[in-house]
Amino acid sequence: MSRLLPVVAALLLVVSCAKGTPTNPILPPGVSPTPFPVPPYVGIGKYQMLGEFTDVPWSAGVPFITFLEVRQALGSAFAHRDVSGFTYSLKGSHLLSRDDGDRVKPLTEGDAGWTGSADQHQNPASPDSLWYFVAMRSIAQRSTALSYPTYKLVYETPDLPTPPQGKRLVHQLGLITMAPGGRTSSHSHGGSEAFYVIEGTIELSLNDGTKIKINAGQGGTVKPGRVMQMHVLGDAPVKILTYFVTPQGDPWQTNLQTTP
Repeated sequence: MSRLLPVVAALLLVVSCAKGTPTNPILPPGVSPTPFPVPPYVGIGKYQMLGEFTDVPWSAGVPFITFLEVRQALGSAFAHRDVSGFTYSLKGSHLLSRDDGDRVKPLTEGDAGWTGSADQHQNPASPDSLWYFVAMRSIAQRSTALSYPTYKLVYETPDLPTPPQGKRLVHQLGLITMAPGGRTSSHSHGGSEAFYVIEGTIELSLNDGTKIKINAGQGGTVKPGRVMQMHVLGDAPVKILTYFVTPQGDPWQTNLQTTP
């Protein structure tokens, strides 16, 4: 019996190690119990692509991008009658419909849908529906009143580079969320980026040495090829609605191993 005791003890130790303990848990392969240092050019946050659409350029000349905020009354409906772009539902329910209602796309909070001039906006159930419309426009539309019953222009970019002739454009809408201490990767884009800060405060760093503080309710623009990085400022989480227009075949994003 005494000879079996060491064997039993060894088996108990193996079983204990296999199960782990609260202070010494079993980790999956490749995971270290000690966090590795994260290089400053690596992002700490989340990017969610909300939608993507590829189309021929529908306007000539110098473009710019706008972010419109629209509050829509309960039970109301109206035709879009604007350039194509993305509708992003921030609060309440929203319906995009066309062909007299034969095709309907419901948008719940946090959803986005590509919206064309033949579409209709409907608020079927929310007493306080709030949504954004984000689109690229021709310079001829600067300061032009739009056909929405009520809207607020919350951000408008400066003039952007004219897209190359003969290329289709890839439009992408995304949402960046970051906790305090978060940041995006250091990167550049093949096209233009415009963004609007919904919540929180960030610092935008560019490779020309520029550092810009951008609060909730403000926006920013980064032209093609510029190296950029966003950092969260303060103790509040950040939510950013961002829109990219990239010539088809050009890289959407190139991550770099240096900071701006």
